[in-house]
Amino acid sequence: MTTFGYLLPTRGIIFSSTSNAELTARASADVVGLARQAEALGYGAVWVGDSVLAKPRLEPLVTLAAVAAATDAIELGTAVYLPALRHPVHVAHVTATLDQLSGGRLSLGVGVGVRPPEREEMEQLGVDYERRGATLNEALAVVSNLWEGEPVDHDGERYELDGASIGFEPARAPGIYVASAAFSPSEGFPPTVRRRLAAHGDGWLPIAMAPEEYAAGLERIRELLAEAGRPRNAVDPAYYVDVVLADSEAAAVEEAREFYRAYYGQQVAYGSKRSLSDDEIRRRGAFGPVDEVERRLAEYVEAGVERFVVRFPAADQREQLRAFASVADAL
Repeated sequence: MTTFGYLLPTRGIIFSSTSNAELTARASADVVGLARQAEALGYGAVWVGDSVLAKPRLEPLVTLAAVAAATDAIELGTAVYLPALRHPVHVAHVTATLDQLSGGRLSLGVGVGVRPPEREEMEQLGVDYERRGATLNEALAVVSNLWEGEPVDHDGERYELDGASIGFEPARAPGIYVASAAFSPSEGFPPTVRRRLAAHGDGWLPIAMAPEEYAAGLERIRELLAEAGRPRNAVDPAYYVDVVLADSEAAAVEEAREFYRAYYGQQVAYGSKRSLSDDEIRRRGAFGPVDEVERRLAEYVEAGVERFVVRFPAADQREQLRAFASVADAL
């Protein structure tokens, strides 16, 4: 069964608010309120993004704690969280706490950051950008061990622990979704990503990938799992997709372009200072009338996607959320 989650606008309310008072009001109405609306409409999950300095937004795990208190059963996820920006003991502690308080609703999508602002962010926080992949892998090993509730000894490249324990376990160990689109049909995944997927991947959550690339990447992941002695179906096939519903594809693409310009600032085209082309925007998702969006997403379902994380790069989040519910029902 295909499930759909909604990415809450924890950054959108920052760049579109004109005063601190407006931001305060929208943090409740346009984050917690939209989470409630998503649950009422039948969405399976709400997700939040992460950044400390590069793309200012509400802190993700604090936000999800507020959402957990305001909802009943909808799942909570990060798309994606950057563990390398924090010490893994803190990551294990806060995620286990959130999972306990929410009754076991947390999924942890993780990534490393690849754009120039993320490099600057890591430098500010004392993280080696060139070693970010290895740092994430080591952090995930520490977090996973701490989630077991027992004292942990660890002597790694970046972290050292001697009998460290957070003292309790999550309600259930949150699923770790590896957010990597770094896949080549001819060369596969980079070595650090292969190790991450094989050792820690409970799900795969790429973005901006053609359906045929997704299918090839998913098959390679299943081979990696088998080589690691894990079941081939141990990874939940997820996909992060941008969607704008409009009367025409051209109108939807143009609305997305305006959103990206505000969201990413000048660095909108994969690190350059030019706008995304129409083709680059289309590669990120599904744009246009309902039937066109349904057709496009069906291609990803055919490629193996079972869970969508949907972001609406549009001004009217409520209308997009409501209108897309019919698309989700059709798929």
